[in-house]
Amino acid sequence: MGQGREGFDLNERGLQAAARGDHAAANRLYQQAIEVWRGMGPDYRAHLGVTEYNLAQSLCAQGRRGEALPILENAVQLLRETVGVRNLNTLTTMNYLASLSLMRGNTAQAEALFREALAVERELYPKNVQLALSLGGLSSILVREDKAVEALPLAEESLSIALATEGEDSLHTALAYANVATVHKWERKYDRALPLYRKSLSIYERLLGPDHPRAAGVLTEIGLIEMQDGNYTLAERDMQHSLNIVERAGLDFEQWIGESNLGMLRYRQGKYDEAARLLAHSLSMQEEAGIHTGRDMAITLDTLAKVRERQRRFEDAKELRERAVTISSYR
Repeated sequence: MGQGREGFDLNERGLQAAARGDHAAANRLYQQAIEVWRGMGPDYRAHLGVTEYNLAQSLCAQGRRGEALPILENAVQLLRETVGVRNLNTLTTMNYLASLSLMRGNTAQAEALFREALAVERELYPKNVQLALSLGGLSSILVREDKAVEALPLAEESLSIALATEGEDSLHTALAYANVATVHKWERKYDRALPLYRKSLSIYERLLGPDHPRAAGVLTEIGLIEMQDGNYTLAERDMQHSLNIVERAGLDFEQWIGESNLGMLRYRQGKYDEAARLLAHSLSMQEEAGIHTGRDMAITLDTLAKVRERQRRFEDAKELRERAVTISSYR
């Protein structure tokens, strides 16, 4: 019993450290709790799974997503085997793993997890934000597959659930607003997307501060719409500010998205050398992360091909465009 109390105490102190942004301390406390749970034997595997989920979240907040992935996968397995897939802790961990898998290009794993969670959530937790997260995740996958018509009702349902369960002042609601905006953006309905992105941004800035990476992720999307509208000055301001934030935070996914977006703007501005540098670095970051498919990479490849043509490097452009076409046709 004493060991159990120690494990709970360490895990709770880890949560408190993570809440105040001290992820180094949180990681240390979670690791100590994990050792306690392991030492207490198989009856405490569910406790171990929950603490591993907490550790994975803390690592992701530091940009250490590659380290977090196997820990999170193990947490899901432990919770499946102990409390079962109908338990809310298991569903929460599954949704987090699905989101991380999607971010790292494993769309098949992400979709399988989201759909499995969704079926249980519709039955048992119809008014829980985890249902909103599963719906939002599936909408993101459908958008990447050029199925915006199918994605929109899922994204809108996700937003309705988030608003009903948590209200406007919620990180989940901010995410849901951004998901709906993204569907409209891919349909080129920028007049609908922009106010939703701005609403998402205002929530993130209010709850997390203007220099938080989540705010930065929305800001670069706003910059893309400003670029499409021909307002290059605003687009440059917002994209560069977003990129500065995520570079400081050391978040690879957000950085390669930001560099790809800014590279597109530099291409539009005729600044081909800078565009090439940004796009080539974005591409190399994606490849280093083990991402070789997906719409984000296809867009980076296609834009870099256009830049290479302007630089009269036609063989490079041809190879890049062929890769983009191959990736775009992959499902």
